[in-house]
Amino acid sequence: MVLVEATLAMSILSIVGLILFKMCMNILTPRQWVLQQTLTDAYLTYERSYAERIPFESLVANNSPWPTYPTMNTTSVEIGRLPGNRLVTGTVTRTRIADPTNYPIDGGTGSIATNPAAMKTWKVQSVITYRIGNQNYAKSRTVMRSQ
Repeated sequence: MVLVEATLAMSILSIVGLILFKMCMNILTPRQWVLQQTLTDAYLTYERSYAERIPFESLVANNSPWPTYPTMNTTSVEIGRLPGNRLVTGTVTRTRIADPTNYPIDGGTGSIATNPAAMKTWKVQSVITYRIGNQNYAKSRTVMRSQ
């Protein structure tokens, strides 16, 4: 009789343990998602600040990190690390698009009538693509720069 009671107690404890383990795993999955989203948002904050602080002359130069559209600069980057030192990588694609009111020499179709102040305006865009499991994701940040 003691053997039956012990077996029954071990079975119940095993079932309760498995249920608690499954609940724990259900809690961890969204946390992993939030960690990955936080890492990519932090990296895009870096991209945005880089686009805002680069001197305008360097931004519109031929060797700019943001080439003129349709040309794009693609770079593999380390976005960050997850717990357990698991590396998260992605691909950053950068490009800049001239405002249509820019003068033709600045990539636009504007004239003195449409752009009397001779403003040079560029849309600077960074897109990061990354993979979580079997899904591909993309996020972007766009900064308007003018001089």
